[in-house]
Amino acid sequence: LEVAGRLMDCTSGEAMRAGIVEFGGVQEEEEEECVAPAISCQKDLEVWQNLWPQLCFPLRQGSTAKRRLFVGLSLWASTLPEAKDLIGSEFHLEHIDEAAEEARLAALAELNLEEIDQDELPEPEPHEYCPPLNSLELTCRLGHALGDKAGAGSLDDFATSIAELRQTIDAVLPLYVQNEKKLAELQSEDYQAQKKAAAAARFKEARHDSDDESVSEESEKEPIVLLQEEQQQSSVYFALHADADAAFEDGCYTFNETHMKQAQLLEYYEKLCKDEPLLRCIIAPLAQNDPQLQEGLKALCAKLPSSVSLVDDFCLSEPKVEEEESCDEGEPAPVRRGGIGRLLDLRLTSLGLATQRIQFLKAEHGHHNLATAELGRDSVLDFGTQEEMMPVLGSLMDFALSTPDHCRRLLLPGQDCWGPSHNDSLQPLADRMRSMLLTAYRAKKSANKRKKNKDLNKMQFCEGLRRLGYGYTDDYAELIFDFLDQSGNGSISPSELQMLELVDGAGSLEDLDRLRMWLCDWKARRAKAAAERAEAEAAAGGHEEEALLTARVAEAEAQKKRSPLAELWQYMDRDGSGEASFSEFRRALRKARHPAGLNPNKGPALELFMCLDIQVDGSIVEGEFYCFSILSAYFQLQRVERVRTFLEDRFGTLKAAFKFMDADRSGSLTTQEWMDFMMGPQGYADEEDVKVCFFFIDKDFSGQLTSKEFEFLGNFDGRDFVDDVKKLRDYLVDKYENLEDAYDAFEQKMPPPDMGGTDLKDIPEKRRKRREGRGLSGQDFINACRMCGFKGRFDPRLLFNFLDASHVGHITRNEFVQLGKLGAVEALQMSSDKMRKGISTLKAFIFQEAQLEEPEEPQADDSWKWAGVHKALRDVTEDDLELMDGP
Repeated sequence: LEVAGRLMDCTSGEAMRAGIVEFGGVQEEEEEECVAPAISCQKDLEVWQNLWPQLCFPLRQGSTAKRRLFVGLSLWASTLPEAKDLIGSEFHLEHIDEAAEEARLAALAELNLEEIDQDELPEPEPHEYCPPLNSLELTCRLGHALGDKAGAGSLDDFATSIAELRQTIDAVLPLYVQNEKKLAELQSEDYQAQKKAAAAARFKEARHDSDDESVSEESEKEPIVLLQEEQQQSSVYFALHADADAAFEDGCYTFNETHMKQAQLLEYYEKLCKDEPLLRCIIAPLAQNDPQLQEGLKALCAKLPSSVSLVDDFCLSEPKVEEEESCDEGEPAPVRRGGIGRLLDLRLTSLGLATQRIQFLKAEHGHHNLATAELGRDSVLDFGTQEEMMPVLGSLMDFALSTPDHCRRLLLPGQDCWGPSHNDSLQPLADRMRSMLLTAYRAKKSANKRKKNKDLNKMQFCEGLRRLGYGYTDDYAELIFDFLDQSGNGSISPSELQMLELVDGAGSLEDLDRLRMWLCDWKARRAKAAAERAEAEAAAGGHEEEALLTARVAEAEAQKKRSPLAELWQYMDRDGSGEASFSEFRRALRKARHPAGLNPNKGPALELFMCLDIQVDGSIVEGEFYCFSILSAYFQLQRVERVRTFLEDRFGTLKAAFKFMDADRSGSLTTQEWMDFMMGPQGYADEEDVKVCFFFIDKDFSGQLTSKEFEFLGNFDGRDFVDDVKKLRDYLVDKYENLEDAYDAFEQKMPPPDMGGTDLKDIPEKRRKRREGRGLSGQDFINACRMCGFKGRFDPRLLFNFLDASHVGHITRNEFVQLGKLGAVEALQMSSDKMRKGISTLKAFIFQEAQLEEPEEPQADDSWKWAGVHKALRDVTEDDLELMDGP
């Protein structure tokens, strides 16, 4: 193997993998089924994080040499919190990237895990998928420490011995046991059903616009699960070698003088696993000379939890090459063993084991999945009964690390395998693992350009669609790709492509304005609840709390002036990066308990997100987000015009309508009179239209409409009004050079330089800071327009009302500078129309025209076609190295 590796310019393990592929007749697309995943770059580390060998230490010896009870440890057990105390002064984790690990711990320390959600955790860095470089040594020391704690004992009764070891684990690894219970509960079917039902209830409640704030965010919050906790799951467990061959005689099994038929034994194993969740592996559960062996193994598989592995103590003989009739028909033979694991015959050595696998691959005439099912996905190397093979452990691991197994267990002898007595016999495995980890971590991308990537880059996506026959590649392919690349890594996964199933395009201006309405109500509900809490606390505290109450009242008044958009943006941009992804946007809506955020279907939230993602790049920057205000303002003009048209149709003129409504001849209409009249006798359909219209034409902010204000509504034209807003924008840019400086001047009450104003830098710092950040009220805005000499067709009060889309009577810098984004509506309309056409044509192509490989299993619907077209795009571009490299 070492010679072959040198000739191929690779390691002995890579030579083993290449040999199985070559001599087993394995095609490139079948490698995933027949050999271990490649590990050549950082992307491969995530796949391999739970595939490294596990060490099993015998803690109880039975009445036969093979019958033993083990504590099994994965390499992640070395990172358990209790490992340091158990191992002692020699404990030290050697991380593959110490600087990156320190940065991770620092970032984690800054997070408040009690407040954030699971999707707010930072994305894992590549080094987090690597076990410590010295994890094998630490795991070995941990195993011996657990053995010392467990003490000596025999394996007379399986249940009793397992219970004794569990008491030891509970005593020395309490945090691990607690985490196992937590993860088991979160992954249980009952919890998932409760989670689904709770989400549906919250969505239903939100759809009915409930004002009930009794359900706090904390009560809805799901527990956080860190990546390290997931890796440590099942890192300490029990494995039982039952040695059923020695217990079987005359059709009956005898363990500890108890006689059992096969059915009784299966029930016994089932009870063992039910009573002890840490029992994760049973080796040789049935005898090889049991006439009902295969049926019994399959029945036992069905009884046990999926977390329990079964390993058969059977040395494979040379497989019989069957006739090729099934191959000619193209239909594989039925699976015989269903993937039950196997004990490897170490006496064959690595080349013998590889030859055995190659023979099985060839015997199935290309149906390699059957060979894998026959060989199993759980391999066990028993060095306890074949201790003489320890010196060649390195080459045996070359084979074990080349197979497509999900789990590789080493059953160790009872002596110290790391000590000098065995000449550091585990060191070859430690060296191989260290080399594999370091080599992969140093390479960000695979050097093998033909290696199939599970995701599609932009060039593959566009050229692949062209080759498959999509007729609108040049028009829409890049636009769709940029939208789908939600992770921003330059590629799209099958799940990202399937997002198109949820939407037909961006939402409308009305959808955005309804979100604005909801946010205003949300802000009002929160403010009311906060005021009530403050009053209750002050009443309970007496006079001593008066100062606190006064402070909170002042804070509440300040909050009233704050736009709900600013509060939502704070929810979205929790990391302060100045941009938000779709997941951050949806999470913010969920925290605010908006129906689109609580809806299990991501579609409604995605359509809103597409409205604000004006650049169509998969993220919303702060500047784009505050376009929300101007987009909503434009739609509110449409609401005003709808009310005017309604009144003209009913009464002929606005003057006649006002006279009819002003029943008491007071010459004005209050807000309540206006709402009662429109929503009552007149039966107007949309309450928000009525509210917006009143707010817009109430020029003096009095809360009453005069006949003069009402007459203005009859002459209102939305296009003329927008022209006046543009005129204001141009005038301010001419006077102050840009809108940012214009806002500063408005806030500081400073006229333009050509009208006697001074440079903003010359304003005394104390005066500037006194007004800085206060924002603009309606009267501030009107006075500033007069001060700078602006004269438009419409009253400045109406211009202010237009900018104050949230109706809080106050505008901030972010809302003021939206005067420069008046083209956002046209941009949204153009991008929305183009995206809708692109999505509709691509859906039609995928579901009606594309020739896709159908799954073997019958499908309930056509949703499989999303994964199918993703695979087809990879297949038609995999031989083009320029496309694989990407732009």
